[in-house]
Amino acid sequence: MNMADVDAKASDAASWDIFRSDAFMDSLSEGILLVGRSGRILRCNATALELLGVSRDDIEGRSISDPLWGAVHEDGSLLQASEFPASVALRTGQPCLDMIIGIDIPGDGRRWLTTSSQVITTEDGMVGANCSFVNVTATMAMRRALSTFTYLSNVITSALPPEDLLVDLCHGIVDIGGYALAWVGSRGAVGSEGEFDVSIVAAAGRIDFLEEGVSSSQRRDLTGIDFTARAMETRQIQVANDLARRINDEPWRIRARDFGFGSVLALPILVGDDLLAVLTVYGREASAFDGPSEELLTKFAAAFSLGMVHARDIAKLAESFDATMAVIGKMSEIRDPWTAGHQHNVANLGSAIAERMGLEPNLADIIHKAGDTHDIGKFSVPTEILTRPGRLEPEEFALIRRHPIVGGAILADAGVPQPIIDVAMQHHERLDGSGYPAGLVGEAICLPARIIAVADVIEAMTHHRPYRPGFAVEVALDEITKGSGTIYDAAAVAACLELFADGFSF
Repeated sequence: MNMADVDAKASDAASWDIFRSDAFMDSLSEGILLVGRSGRILRCNATALELLGVSRDDIEGRSISDPLWGAVHEDGSLLQASEFPASVALRTGQPCLDMIIGIDIPGDGRRWLTTSSQVITTEDGMVGANCSFVNVTATMAMRRALSTFTYLSNVITSALPPEDLLVDLCHGIVDIGGYALAWVGSRGAVGSEGEFDVSIVAAAGRIDFLEEGVSSSQRRDLTGIDFTARAMETRQIQVANDLARRINDEPWRIRARDFGFGSVLALPILVGDDLLAVLTVYGREASAFDGPSEELLTKFAAAFSLGMVHARDIAKLAESFDATMAVIGKMSEIRDPWTAGHQHNVANLGSAIAERMGLEPNLADIIHKAGDTHDIGKFSVPTEILTRPGRLEPEEFALIRRHPIVGGAILADAGVPQPIIDVAMQHHERLDGSGYPAGLVGEAICLPARIIAVADVIEAMTHHRPYRPGFAVEVALDEITKGSGTIYDAAAVAACLELFADGFSF
């Protein structure tokens, strides 16, 4: 050990007491690393160990930029040592906020974290930095799936022949969705013992998994074609979210692990009662195809089968897209039973207010879609915070206040209409500037967001929450009446009051 290392270690040791607070740190739902001036990790909490998949001995004393992490950017490129948020904060003295980093967890695939860091100072100057992070793997998966659906919608509305649609489908799933491999198989000739061939008609991504070094006699065993064939035979979705685990070691699972695959889904594409093909998708992460993702991919298949038969049937595409938007909206509610149906109720009241205000039907429809997805950003908030009956800590409430930004980013990446994005970002803004996240004032808040804000308050106040029982409708209506024209849009409030006077109910 050279003198620089000795000095750094001594410096870190001198700062130890400043950082030590085990009970407080372990009570936090965010992962926390405390880093000394030299860049060594002095302390971490229990959540950090769980999220990083390491033990305390593995992590404490290591450099924040240790190659152990194998961290990557969103595009998969390696994160350099100087780019780590804590490294940036220590070097510049400025906060480094909301960087998305991917790390590979043994046995669990790639995990995505939103990471922030800022320096810690005392009267003696800077003594180190803290680094906080939250697991956003589910949000990233949902964002990928939503972006893929938008791409697929554009493909279907094109006049491409069916075979080109299949190729574009696979490339969209890999290039836009970020999955490792996508291929479409069709049922071939049936053998004398009832076994049938599976022909690969389109593929993208790691296609060498399907072909390279595999003889025809080995193909069924080594490529997972039997897994796809089960989807063809049963016409049921087949899912394996545990490829990294050492169980059921069929040859194709071993080969999948060698290729870095963590999960696979085989999805039948049906046109009426007829099986068109099976779409098989491999993800790098374990559990890439959980319940919500599986449901959304099922919508992919439904929309795609319509596109194959009615490539120019815009009405059918719009219907499928609407159904998918409703599924997307419900995904954030799946994790929070207290607000089940909240977005749907807000959508119904919001569109009813828009109609009562005399707005165009198309705008009322946009407001309904926006209501169905306005809280999608809550998917990034830990479940225990959303459902906690007690008082939230300031840092926990700060996480909740970020959900409009996260929701706007998810919807923007997916390319949905701008008013829907604006509502997700602005539904907690208030006319007098007292709202969040941007503190917008007056007409800087778009009209759909001002309408959804009124509907959101009424719905939230009249329904139970973990921290309080629901209020009577009269109490909620009094709240918006008192804020009419100062906090809430006066026209939206007037229309809402008329609706309830006429007997509106959820």
